[in-house]
Order: sequence, then C-alpha cells, then structure tokens
Amino acid sequence: MRICAVSSREPEDSPVPAQPLWFLRLPEIIAEISTLEAPILDRAVVERVFRVRRRRAVEIMGAFGGYQVGRTFVVERQKMLAEIQRMRQSDEFQFECHRKTKLVQELDRARRVRAGAPVSIPIEKQDLERKAPDFPTGVELQPGRLTVVFGTAEELVQRLYGLAQMALHDFQAFKSTAETLKS
Repeated sequence: MRICAVSSREPEDSPVPAQPLWFLRLPEIIAEISTLEAPILDRAVVERVFRVRRRRAVEIMGAFGGYQVGRTFVVERQKMLAEIQRMRQSDEFQFECHRKTKLVQELDRARRVRAGAPVSIPIEKQDLERKAPDFPTGVELQPGRLTVVFGTAEELVQRLYGLAQMALHDFQAFKSTAETLKS
C-alpha cells in the first residue's frame, strides 16, 4: 500500500513521492490506535490520531479499506492497525528515520558552524609572514609543551592562527625549532 503526500514537486523531479507528514509518527500512531477498544474508527478519530484534516483523514481511511456506514465513513481498527504495523516494519520507514536523523545532525552542525561565522578574528600582518622561531605574542614552546596565554576565545584563535601560519611558511624551520626544544 502506498499513501502519498501532496507535493508541489513535478513528477519528473523524483521517482519517489513525498512521505506524508505522519509517516515518521507511525510508532506513536500504532500505540494510540492499539489503546482504542472500538472495532471501527470514524473520521474524527483518524483526524485526531494522524493529526490531519477531514479530507486527508478520508483519503487515509480509503487507503486502509474504509467504507461507508450510513453517512459515516469508517475503517476497521484491526485492519488499519495491521497495515500501519507493516508500514512501520518496512525498509522505507527505516530509511526515512535514518534520513531524518542525519538531517537533524547536519542542521545541528550547521547551526554550530554559523554561531562562529559573525566572529571576526583580527589577523596581523606579522602573523601572515611569521617564521620560526618567532612565536606570536603569548605563545611559548617548551620541551613537550605548548603554552598559549589569552584573554578571549578570539585571542586564542588569533594566536593559534599565527602559529599555524608560521608552520605553513617554513615547516622545516618550525619542525627544527619544535624538535630542538624536545632534545
């Protein structure tokens, strides 16, 4: 059974239709339907459980074998529950859960990166041209130990940048200085 969500994408954009908003809530939906005792569910119950409006509830019920009883559209609870449980066990559901987890992690990473974006680190000309053993102010290299004295996070980054530039411009001199101190 395939229940598709309404999507503004053109069909040629993707061979897979968008998932309905409630798809990742299947475990919660299964738990809620399982607690109900009535053998049939009406539209109002499906609206509440799936968190959808009237038209979408009727579409969902139709996809799960819903039928008309008088003027009321209903669906058998056990039939719907069995089909939803099957959907919950599908590879598609597992894929969507994994995709959502990755997306949340990537968004968190992007937020952390963006937090540092407005910070301006002043780079001094001598840091761009620095060569060993001329360490930046506040940076001291001792045998087996690097000490960096700083007042703010920005100062720390500035001094580490100066140290990195020194290694970049003449790595052999930097290496020689660092390893000479170690001896």
